[in-house]
Amino acid sequence: MDKELSDHLKALRQWIEEKRRDAPKPSPGLSSEERKQLEAVNNAVEQLNKSGVPIPEDLRRLKLKLSTRDTTASDNTKIESLRTEAEELIENLTIIVKAARKLKDSLKTNNQAGGPKKHYGANVRDLIRHGLISTDDKLELQWSKDGPKFEGRIIPDGTISVKEATGWKQYSSLSAAAKEVSQCSLNGWEHWYRINRDGTTTSLKEIRAQYLIGNDG
Repeated sequence: MDKELSDHLKALRQWIEEKRRDAPKPSPGLSSEERKQLEAVNNAVEQLNKSGVPIPEDLRRLKLKLSTRDTTASDNTKIESLRTEAEELIENLTIIVKAARKLKDSLKTNNQAGGPKKHYGANVRDLIRHGLISTDDKLELQWSKDGPKFEGRIIPDGTISVKEATGWKQYSSLSAAAKEVSQCSLNGWEHWYRINRDGTTTSLKEIRAQYLIGNDG
């Protein structure tokens, strides 16, 4: 990812975290009855002050109690303001995500022409050249937990051969094979697995990630 874009995203995450951490907790404030009571108390206190009569201690405590709770209205106003900011942020991010998806789709369309296509900077031949997979490896395709499994083999040119009911058939890419066999749109990197020597399996997406980490920059 471009460093400038990465810095912007980092700053955005920090802003969200700061707002979340510093936001006051919502408070119910005063009910309508309590607000009427506070108004009555304030009027009584005002009348007593005008008459020069000392304010009873219980009336003073009640005024303090209600007034303290009434000040939480400012916190609720701040919460509402932050909520509005968050909603605006979500709307703008939604627009950005849609634009990014259009960009990705356009690049995907432009990369359909012949041979094993590159995906995130790597293709099957890259993994073969770096010894992460071999043409001797057995592959397995499965797209649902209890669904069928299909055997596959890697061809030296980076294409893939799949064992079907009519025999072995060769495809230009992992995803092309997965799509044809499953009859649905699948990401081949996620649904093709290498069968390891101990019987466990590793998705080719994980193997590709190892390659990308080792060749980053």
